[in-house]
Amino acid sequence: MLTTRVKEIFTSIQGEGCYIGYPQLFIRFCECDFNCKYCETDYKPDATSELYTANSLAERLRSFDTKNVHSLCLTGGEPLIETPFLKEFLRNVTFPVFLETNATRTNDLKEIINMIKYVSANIKLPSASGEKDCFAEHAEFIKTCCKAGKNTYMKVVFDENITDYEIEKCIEIAKKNNIELILQPISKTGKIGIKSRYLPEILEKFRKKYPKVRLIPQVHKSLCVR
Repeated sequence: MLTTRVKEIFTSIQGEGCYIGYPQLFIRFCECDFNCKYCETDYKPDATSELYTANSLAERLRSFDTKNVHSLCLTGGEPLIETPFLKEFLRNVTFPVFLETNATRTNDLKEIINMIKYVSANIKLPSASGEKDCFAEHAEFIKTCCKAGKNTYMKVVFDENITDYEIEKCIEIAKKNNIELILQPISKTGKIGIKSRYLPEILEKFRKKYPKVRLIPQVHKSLCVR
């Protein structure tokens, strides 16, 4: 029987990207295949995390009032690490599923794409994340989402070190798929971690070449919600 470890399950308000302000039910999974230097999310397993089967997790969700919830947000960590578990679990979910992902695991995505409605594709810029160049993987992932008709947007966490190459690659992917590109300045302890003078300049660099670009910082920490 498949099991997975979940860090937390909670209802809150989406604080990032295109769907800011919508109430969601969040499931935070405990594993990640990236180690972004800006990450402040407490997703790693500890004494508070719980082990679930697909059935027991579905039963746990039934204890929440979801009639006014926009969607079920799968987050982490990286939810697609748990794809075999998700294939079984999502059969029991009766309201829209929202996937927050590092947008590199295309083969895993294909296994559950018919069970997902929304995708927040979190683009990993080497300059901000400290990770390797993943633009080829991001391009394939987002192409797969859009070909399947999923409501997809790109979220780009950046700082003042963003390069012209990174800007070009982000625009190239967004333009090919005709999707929104959300610029999210790095946050540090709940505050924007980039000097404000850089923000208009970086936004303008994107919008000169692609109009579907917005600058939206994290808001859930400002609202004092998870």
